Amino acid sequence: MAERRRHKKRIQEVGEPSKEEKAVAKYLRFNCPTKSTNMMGHRVDYFIASKAVDCLLDSKWAKAKKGEEALFTTRESVVDYCNRLLKKQFFHRALKVMKMKYDKDIKKEKDKGKVESGKEEDKKSKKENIKDEKSKKKKKK
Repeated sequence: MAERRRHKKRIQEVGEPSKEEKAVAKYLRFNCPTKSTNMMGHRVDYFIASKAVDCLLDSKWAKAKKGEEALFTTRESVVDYCNRLLKKQFFHRALKVMKMKYDKDIKKEKDKGKVESGKEEDKKSKKENIKDEKSKKKKKK
């Protein structure tokens, strides 16, 4: 229950998003390159922050109109703006965790590698033996 109160209080502190912030978030949503993955059983789209910054630096807000100042001038200004969007919950931060292979799986792969390399060595040794026999026959002749 206290968690809900804290959440409501945090939303009230941040305030409602402006039209400009909504427009920037919409631009990011549809123009920033995204990837899809499964997160906790749900299919989600995610973007990488550096690509989002590059996308916003190429947007219309980075170019100044006559009589107006550009919203984004440097990478730092874009990062600050994205942090503000993050606080207003247009998107959220998450870490992608790669699954680790268990020790048993790693051992199996190593064993397979040894078996395959052993087969290759057998093939090489057979070829070398055949070459040696041919050379011995030539010497005898």
